[in-house]
Amino acid sequence: MVRRQEQSPVGRPASREAGPTWLHQSIAPKLRLAAKESRTFFEAELGRSGATFATWTMLATLKLEGPMIQRALARYLNIEGPTLSRHLETMERRGLVVRTRDGADRRAATVALTPAGEEMYAEIEAVALKSQQRMLAGLSDEEVEQLGGLLDRILRNVTSG
Repeated sequence: MVRRQEQSPVGRPASREAGPTWLHQSIAPKLRLAAKESRTFFEAELGRSGATFATWTMLATLKLEGPMIQRALARYLNIEGPTLSRHLETMERRGLVVRTRDGADRRAATVALTPAGEEMYAEIEAVALKSQQRMLAGLSDEEVEQLGGLLDRILRNVTSG
């Protein structure tokens, strides 16, 4: 009798004997893999529309939250100021956002969408919605709500010190 090896989610042979039971049931590797693969999928979908994940998150934030001071936008997106500045410079050159400064401090600039930014947001919003539908295919509305709540709770657990 030939024993067929099961495949792990990443295509490597899974061994039931390797590691303790808790390791096979650990949620952290599953969260990491789901996040990584979901983001890779979403970035590929956005790329077909000429957008990046960074562009999408900034456009969506500014659309939903309105104009923001650059420091607040960096905090909201949980990214470093210099990283945000690089992205904003690119988006400004493309005419998607405008920064208005009050004084000499570049970090005190208020960032807002331009009409071109509003248009790009509208174009890629459909891509984002379609991508989310694919990622959540087969889950009921109740399961999606429960998943969101569970992820929020996990996030609170690991960030509340």
